[in-house]
Amino acid sequence: MQIKEKMKVFQKFAIDVANTESDAMIREYQESCEKELEEFRKNKQTELEHKFQIEEAKIRRQVNRKVSKEVLRQKRILDHCKREWKEKLIEQVKILLEEYQKTEAYKDYLTAKIEMARKVAGKEAVTIYINPSDADKKEELEHKTKMELTVSSMDFGGGIRAVIRSRNILIDESFMTKLEQEETYL
Repeated sequence: MQIKEKMKVFQKFAIDVANTESDAMIREYQESCEKELEEFRKNKQTELEHKFQIEEAKIRRQVNRKVSKEVLRQKRILDHCKREWKEKLIEQVKILLEEYQKTEAYKDYLTAKIEMARKVAGKEAVTIYINPSDADKKEELEHKTKMELTVSSMDFGGGIRAVIRSRNILIDESFMTKLEQEETYL
């Protein structure tokens, strides 16, 4: 072999070794780049998921605040409507009670309540009060029930109140008290 041939063989061998080493280095570099790219993608994906969760939580808090404000506003409106309805209802009941107090049924009611107070008292002394607006019915009620009645100095809206002092008992069958009790249930 001549020098030129040896040179060609050496050159070919050197180029083959260089190509092999170059291919290995390129593969190694590609693998490294692919690993870095995959890591970068994973980090970005994790970062995006974290940002998404933060934004989602922020939006949920905003929505919850708005919902809470709206619920509170609706409750206020409902409470206001309930108060208005309650006031109108009580006024209507008072009007109906005034009309009822002008009927014979009201006199029968008073008679029944006076009789009930007498039964509760038994043989003990009882003071039975009627409303000042019922003063005109006093004589008729006393005649029917054979009980002495007292016209109260306080207006209690109708009905009767009776006191049995010996046993410290107050029988309150007044319309004002009954209305107050009903208002607490409305």
